[in-house]
Amino acid sequence: MNYGFQDKQKIFQQYLQGELSESKESQLVDWINSADDNLQVFKNYIAENEFTQRHTAETQKAWLRIRGKLHSESNTPRHKKISLPGWAKVAALVAIAFVSGIIINNVTHTKNEEAYVLNEIIVPGGEKSQVILSDGSRVFLNANTHFKYPSSFNRKEREVVLSGEAFFEIEKDASKPFVVETPGFDVRVTGTSFNLSAYTDDNINSITLHSGSVAIEKNGREYKISPGEKYVLNKKTNRYKIIQTDLANSSLWKDGVSVVENLDLREIQKILERRFNVKIEIADEQLKDIRYTGHFKPHETLDEILALIRDASPIKFNVEFNKTKDVVTIRKK
Repeated sequence: MNYGFQDKQKIFQQYLQGELSESKESQLVDWINSADDNLQVFKNYIAENEFTQRHTAETQKAWLRIRGKLHSESNTPRHKKISLPGWAKVAALVAIAFVSGIIINNVTHTKNEEAYVLNEIIVPGGEKSQVILSDGSRVFLNANTHFKYPSSFNRKEREVVLSGEAFFEIEKDASKPFVVETPGFDVRVTGTSFNLSAYTDDNINSITLHSGSVAIEKNGREYKISPGEKYVLNKKTNRYKIIQTDLANSSLWKDGVSVVENLDLREIQKILERRFNVKIEIADEQLKDIRYTGHFKPHETLDEILALIRDASPIKFNVEFNKTKDVVTIRKK
């Protein structure tokens, strides 16, 4: 089937908006299968226009149906977990997520002896994601993050669960507080923006408030911070502190910038593993105490970043990559 430019644009828009009829969907599949380059043309259009279109759950359902009929996709394994290409925008029930390699599950969550089903987004290493919740709140997710949320907020509170790092822009609703449950503490807000770092394998978890107000709840106690302040919890000692901080630094990761402030190599190791989706091994204990402060820019490679740390370090070290470049060993010279 030959489509003119306007015909293609119209049917692509119908796909994005979840308004593709059964006959139009069949025509789209036939057209994609008719030439080797057509699938890439379709993907390019979606990538260029996905942020300007209205999306519904039908967009995701349509992609799953179409993918199963494509010649180039026919050998793709089928899993219960949904893994999508980077150009696709995923409409998970009411919420929308978009990221390369994103995985969406339905999970049962239990709180106060009550069990209910949530959607779970798993962002892999080396990737970032963004979710628009049913109330219009926007959540930016960093690499290696698990985020659970309901399809709609029909309970007394807007409850979500985070393990990892996220920047939240919460729509105001004084009658229905927004609550983020993390492994270290809970956060309660009505309408605000904040960065929350709560990786389970980090000794330090923190929340930085950009606007509005938040209450941090831990062990039956409540702590409040103001814009420009950061609540820092040491999970090993169970001690916390509230400090003034640079707001820009706390969310630069959204733009691909990794900020390290007087961190030792063990802490930097985790940041780089998440950013580059690699395994880093530090062969000598003495190297783990090396400390570094700086910004790692989006275009800088892992090799370049480790060279920066090595040049500033009083202890010199070598960096060794395995054959597949997914394991890096740092070894003292």
